[in-house]
Amino acid sequence: MINQYIENLQYKEALELLENMEDEQTRYYRLVCLYGLQDYQQAKKEAMQAKMLAQDTYYDVVAMQLSILKELEEFEDAINIVVEELSMPYIPYQYETTFDTAYDELLLAKQEMNQDNLTNATIFDLDDIESILSKEQTNEDLLYLAIEQMQKLNIRRLIPSIRSFLQKNSNTAFAKSLLIELMIEQDIDEEFIVLKDGAEYDINPSFAPMVLQQDFVSSVLELLSSHVEDDNPSLYMMCEQFANYYFYTMYPKYIDDLEVSLIAGAIHYYLCMLQYMEVDLADIEASYHVEGQEILDMLDSFKKIEF
Repeated sequence: MINQYIENLQYKEALELLENMEDEQTRYYRLVCLYGLQDYQQAKKEAMQAKMLAQDTYYDVVAMQLSILKELEEFEDAINIVVEELSMPYIPYQYETTFDTAYDELLLAKQEMNQDNLTNATIFDLDDIESILSKEQTNEDLLYLAIEQMQKLNIRRLIPSIRSFLQKNSNTAFAKSLLIELMIEQDIDEEFIVLKDGAEYDINPSFAPMVLQQDFVSSVLELLSSHVEDDNPSLYMMCEQFANYYFYTMYPKYIDDLEVSLIAGAIHYYLCMLQYMEVDLADIEASYHVEGQEILDMLDSFKKIEF
């Protein structure tokens, strides 16, 4: 009967039957009903008691407690609970996944709450940022928010987390370049290993150029401008934007002057394809003085770039 009431969203009727407060299942169902009735303050109060009593329902009660605190916008308390649970030696896999997701959602909700004061607000503290950088599967929305926050911080305490992030091949290449640029701006004089697409690079930020200040960047853009901008300014703008994404993705790979024409020609050809514009590969070959097959070979690396 109680399950049927809950399934039919008849929470008030179900709550009237849930009177045995010594039974952990009853306490859990009461949380479900109170949450459904949007009585979050009472649900918060009962959640603390239910958690102390819970054994078989422990993780379900914790999940409900997090949902209740999120509705009350008590994000710090909820985040602390998630961190505590995820730090336990053992947690069932399905709940670990649930709490990982909840952690990301809570940090995003915390960020949204502070959105009006974003210019001066410290949305993430150093511990939050360390956790984001260290996660096995990083939420990219959180990652880029954290990197934005890091622009206002002294990041030296975060160096171990940044070092680990740069050495994990599966982490997004674009974010790695942003982190390197942050260290360039703060004159971090240390050696780092960067893994991108299976290749390993050594870099010391204090001696490294910013991504778009490398000499070949202007050469590629000038070449694209001479062949595209006058005829199609909109296409040139897209080529320029894609080129910047490409440079950030490839950094700190060294690009030889001999590759400039190939990169420019391949970007021109690829953006025409993306826009369903008619383009003859032979014309690109002639304009940029490169081999068509070399351009086609570059397209595989372009397809990996989120644009």
